[in-house]
Amino acid sequence: MLKTFEKKLRWIRFRCSINLLLEQLGRVFAAAGVIGVLTVLAERLLAFSIISSWTLWSFLAIVTALALLSWLLNQPSRMQVAFLLDERLKLNERFSTTLAMAESKDPFARAACQEARQTAQLVRPKGYFPIKPPKCWLYTTSTWFIVGILFLFMPQKDLLGFLAKEQEQQEQARQVQLAQKDIKQTTSSVKLAVKQLGNPELDAELAKLSEMPKGAKPDIAKRQAIRKLGDIGDKLKKMQSNMQPGSVELMQRMLKQLRGSSNAFSQQLRLALAKGNFAQASNLMKQFQKQLLEGKLSEQQRKALSKQLQDLAGQLQELARKNEQFEAELEKLGLNKKLAKLNEEQLRKALQNQGLSKEKIEQLLQKMAACRSAGSRCSGIGKAMAACGAGAGGLSGDELAAVAEQLDELEAISQQIMLTQATLDEIERAIGCLGQGMCQGLGGQSPFREGLAERYGPGTGGPGRGYGPRGSDEDGQTSAKKTRVKNKTGQGPVVASWYFKGTQVKGQAKRDFSEVIQAGRDSAAEAISENQIPRRYEESVKKYFGQLEESKNK
Repeated sequence: MLKTFEKKLRWIRFRCSINLLLEQLGRVFAAAGVIGVLTVLAERLLAFSIISSWTLWSFLAIVTALALLSWLLNQPSRMQVAFLLDERLKLNERFSTTLAMAESKDPFARAACQEARQTAQLVRPKGYFPIKPPKCWLYTTSTWFIVGILFLFMPQKDLLGFLAKEQEQQEQARQVQLAQKDIKQTTSSVKLAVKQLGNPELDAELAKLSEMPKGAKPDIAKRQAIRKLGDIGDKLKKMQSNMQPGSVELMQRMLKQLRGSSNAFSQQLRLALAKGNFAQASNLMKQFQKQLLEGKLSEQQRKALSKQLQDLAGQLQELARKNEQFEAELEKLGLNKKLAKLNEEQLRKALQNQGLSKEKIEQLLQKMAACRSAGSRCSGIGKAMAACGAGAGGLSGDELAAVAEQLDELEAISQQIMLTQATLDEIERAIGCLGQGMCQGLGGQSPFREGLAERYGPGTGGPGRGYGPRGSDEDGQTSAKKTRVKNKTGQGPVVASWYFKGTQVKGQAKRDFSEVIQAGRDSAAEAISENQIPRRYEESVKKYFGQLEESKNK
């Protein structure tokens, strides 16, 4: 009987505990629903940023923990369950009396407990202690339904202006990121060009381009980048002025005046110098130096090579003495070309006496310095060539190496000038790209307006209606249409002609005409096989080379 009593008591206590858990969950979540309504209202009306994934999970965890804690603290005791059982089954406090007098040795108490245990065997409490959600769950469901309705359908308001401020901050952050990206992309080519110059000072300046001050506005950051690019450009211009690029250009013009020669080596060397290809000229000298050191040149070939170099040296010395370029500049201004023989101070005074402006005098002095520098460089190469074979021992490898060294220095200067100018061009392009859109009032389009019928505009047409400028294509999607003009071939050559500016250095053909035709046919066949020339032109190409062979036979 005792076991039956304890079993029923535990069973009822368990069901009461489950109902208590449901009640605590309902109450806590109802209060959480009220908080949720207030939170949604605050976010929708005041534009507070509250609801997010981590806040939702945190809120759910806190609410669940509070409900479980309240449930654990309010667990029903055995006596409370006994009172509840007596009350619902109307047992006249039999269960509570049994628990209260369980340890008593009084005969009356023992008899009462025995009678209560017998009654417990007959009790069926299942229908009196059902597990069901309490009434508070109605309020819980209602509050969370309101939360869902407000969250889904309530429009966003900004009563205190927080949303506008947040959007403004986000837009500023986005603009800063775009500015950083634009600066990085625009200056990447400049960095690559500057690195090729191999100047550590400029590399350090470039490293500062990517550094954007905290809190700086995009236009200020771009202006700062433009300012830094301008500083780098000023340093490059100073370096370029020290290299005297005008003197190298003038020297190349002077070298184009070299006379031709029937000798193959002399012709190749003159042609390389006339084109300003100092690297090729240096390689020719190094090849002969190698042949000389290996003993592949006979005594007669050494003397011939020495004579050719000395002849070329004489022409270079003559070009250096003439100073024709500066004399031509003086004659353009109506001045006596004999002024070209004066030194800098004498020329300055003479030009001042002629009434020239300070700017014009400085330009002429710079041209004089460039012409004399070009002449000095030509003279240096000429002296090195004149020394080849001039000694008692004849031509030596060291003399050829000295000429090659002079040519390598000129090639290095030319490459440095070219790289410097390319870097300056990249800097100008980068400054232009970064400066786009920074001016005010540009880039807009006027609305349509009817023209004046009684007046004519500056264009070729008469008055009328127009829509003004249209927006350009932003996607870059274009198409091409193949057209063909119907015309008749007239008299004259069909193949295009090339025209040269300045003095043309003519060479001597060394290959047979048939070899040239065969080489052209082979290259055309290779281009057709690699689809560089469409297959539909194959017959035309064959016919063209066939006509060339027929003209050779004639």
